[in-house]
Amino acid sequence: MGYYLFSFGIKTEEIKAVFGCKDKIILDRIKASDTFENYNEHDHSGISVATALKDIITGDNYSEEAGYQYGYAVICICATLGSELPYTQEIKLGHETDFINKYFSESFSVQNLTIEEQLLADDTNPFQIPPIEDWPMIGLIKHVDLLLLNERVNNINITDEEIDELENSDEDDNEEKGFAYQHIKGIIENIDYCIENNLDLITFCH
Repeated sequence: MGYYLFSFGIKTEEIKAVFGCKDKIILDRIKASDTFENYNEHDHSGISVATALKDIITGDNYSEEAGYQYGYAVICICATLGSELPYTQEIKLGHETDFINKYFSESFSVQNLTIEEQLLADDTNPFQIPPIEDWPMIGLIKHVDLLLLNERVNNINITDEEIDELENSDEDDNEEKGFAYQHIKGIIENIDYCIENNLDLITFCH
């Protein structure tokens, strides 16, 4: 199975404004989303994602023992009220991120860029929810920091034809390289989209 990274573009202050807003229309809109249905259908001990979401919207006291459920509720909020990014393919933590880091360095001379640490940097979760012991992990790159990250990767040019040629190669290393190139191209597209639309980039992993 493994753990996967996925991202949205958000206006962080607008998402923060949802906390304690007591707006039933917003609550119902989030609960009507496919993302909420997906997370709420799983059977967990303790409180449900629905309860965690209600606590966030109404400003009720949180259950400190169920921080992970509030994390999943934040995913539902960002998926509903944020922006879907151009590249939506999930990235497998460890296996695929290792390839991405390798080719950032070997192919494009972008040194010391560890993509999982960049996207999921410690202490960047901007939302006041109970501590999450493990999953989901939450990382935010603010717009100003996306500009700095973009300076490191903006000379990278990867074409779809190049990716297809690598992925269809009979050599294992080329296939691995093609998958990494696809993710790198997509990550850069998402950075560009957020910059152009004045968004922050939030990433989750579970």
